[in-house]
This record gives sequence, structure tokens and C-alpha cells, in this order.
Amino acid sequence: MKNLSKKKRYSALGLENHLPTEGPGRDDMMQLYSWSFEDACEANEKWRGRFGPDIQGRGPLCRWIGAQELQGLYELYRTGKKSAIIEAIHICSLNSLPIPRWCELSFLVAYRKVRQYKAKSWDDVFERPHKKGVNLSSKKQEREKSYLVFKRIEQLKKNESIGPDLFERVGKELGIGGKTLTESYYYKIKKTMELE
Repeated sequence: MKNLSKKKRYSALGLENHLPTEGPGRDDMMQLYSWSFEDACEANEKWRGRFGPDIQGRGPLCRWIGAQELQGLYELYRTGKKSAIIEAIHICSLNSLPIPRWCELSFLVAYRKVRQYKAKSWDDVFERPHKKGVNLSSKKQEREKSYLVFKRIEQLKKNESIGPDLFERVGKELGIGGKTLTESYYYKIKKTMELE
């Protein structure tokens, strides 16, 4: 069987748009995309063993999760969600990942539209960061407390059953309020964890 060039192999695997242009980082990204969750955990343990438990920075597991998020953002972008560009740049910056080709090209096109006066504002090319009328304080609380709720419920469910009383108690403990909101925070994070 004839050997395929790297570029053709990436294309055949459907990864060409997910990889950066030729240069540094391309092979690293290909490796991240070839790993399973277990591979990423194993690489992370080796990384910690090599540099010690106090190592600063994002290890292989965080970088692998970031690479998975980039694939999801690409799918969002393909459906017309322009804010996926900025979110992808954030993920790359946070995890020291090279910018994938789709994001690089999309960012350049959007940036040029503003710089060449074809778009009025950044919101026109990247979308508004928050929908009109959104309650920022409630969104901030959800972002800050969802994981705390999930973690606390997971601790308590070892000895207690999950139900309205538990959600009520944890909600009060964390200053969230009612059981309904606490329950929605818990199941939102639980669903996210099941997808990973």
C-alpha cells in the first residue's frame, strides 16, 4: 500500500481544519487528537512525575481537553456562531495550543472587515458577548457556583440520597437560594461531565 503524505493523512482523518498551518505545534496537535482520555491522563501523570507536583502551567490533560473543546467550537462556528472564533483563541491561549487553521483564517477575515471599514464594530464580526437583556449577575453566579454545587453534591451523595432536601441544603450552604436553581446547576455540570 502506498504511503500517504502527512497532509493527506490529516485530510483523510478530517483534521486538516483543526490543525495549525505548517510549523511549530502542528505535530503536537496531531498527537493530542490521537489520544484517548486515558492516554491524556497517563501523559499528565508522567508530566507531573517529571516536573514534580508543584509544576505550574497546563499539562497534557488540560491541553487534550482544550483540543477537544476546539473541535466542538469548530462545529459551532460552522453553524454560524461567530463568537466561536474568540472562544477558540481563548482556549488556545489558556492551554498554550497553536491556533487551528479554521480559527486563524476566520479571525483574519473578521479582523480585516473591521479594519477595512466593512463592519462597524467587533460585535458585527464576533457577535455580542452577551445577549441583549441578559442578567449578568445571575450568569456570573451560575458560572462561579455551578462547579461548587456539583462538587458538594458529589461529596454528600456518598452518604445521602439526591433529592429536594439535599439541593435545598446545599443551595443555602453556598448562598444560592432555592433548591430548583441548585438542582439545575448540578445537572448542568453533570451533563457536561458525561459528555467528556
